[in-house]
Amino acid sequence: MIDKKLSRLEQLEQDIWLNFCYYYQCELNNELIETENQSYIDQKEKIIKRMQQNDFQLSEQSAFHLEMMGDVVSIPFKPFQIAQLLMQINTLRLEMNNLPAKIFQRQYSDILIAYVQILGGVEFIQNRTLAKSAKAILAVKARYDKHLYPRREILYRTLREQVARRGKWVNLNQAVHFVLDDLVKAFEVYDIEWLQSELVLKQNLLGELEQQSAKQASGDSSGVRRKPAAITKKIKELQGELKILNQILKAKYPSKEMEKFDYKMPYSGGYIAETIIHELRTQPELLREILHRDIS
Repeated sequence: MIDKKLSRLEQLEQDIWLNFCYYYQCELNNELIETENQSYIDQKEKIIKRMQQNDFQLSEQSAFHLEMMGDVVSIPFKPFQIAQLLMQINTLRLEMNNLPAKIFQRQYSDILIAYVQILGGVEFIQNRTLAKSAKAILAVKARYDKHLYPRREILYRTLREQVARRGKWVNLNQAVHFVLDDLVKAFEVYDIEWLQSELVLKQNLLGELEQQSAKQASGDSSGVRRKPAAITKKIKELQGELKILNQILKAKYPSKEMEKFDYKMPYSGGYIAETIIHELRTQPELLREILHRDIS
């Protein structure tokens, strides 16, 4: 497991170096970037310090493109942004032995998403395996973010209601663990309501596609035209999704069952308290509302 974590970090780090050396003048070539020799590690550290000062000239190809294209092209990032990513990777590398797999994955994903954002898109990642991983993470994040705001509202409301009843807490850890049971129950209600709405949505879509398929089979192709094979494939996908949704809703603990089928929800899973504490530390105004002092 440790080797796998290290391999993923090295893969990401190498791609970051390659992109940096493409846009800026860099003393490292592809071979040196992949070298773990101590002298080259020291050299990389010196370069990172220069990155922090933005002390780099554009590479020949970047300068040429800017000269030829003018305002049409631009360099997507500053050297200091790359330095921040590389330092985050170094920190995660030092801590990874002591991190549970889920926490490591979250921190790794945050760095990878930040990398995509400063590049301007997944298509600029050079390593195909890394690009594929980034696409998958972004897809999960899009689904995750859709639920983040309403579940955050549940979290904040629960904390404020308890403060109104019992007063403020001494620290953040105490606050989160005090409301944890109530939160889990509220999140379960949210999950079931969402699952039910998703079930109805997909049932309606399946019905529409089945009607369309039947019309095409009878020779009536009026309305929206789709290839029969595409309709058949989509019908099978929806049937599979509906089967899973029904299985989750029939489970004794639907929220836990969702995790088995990769339905990612904010503030769920085995580290819910730690995740919430991390989130609340970024909300100073709320901390002032719920704590006797602003830090846990």
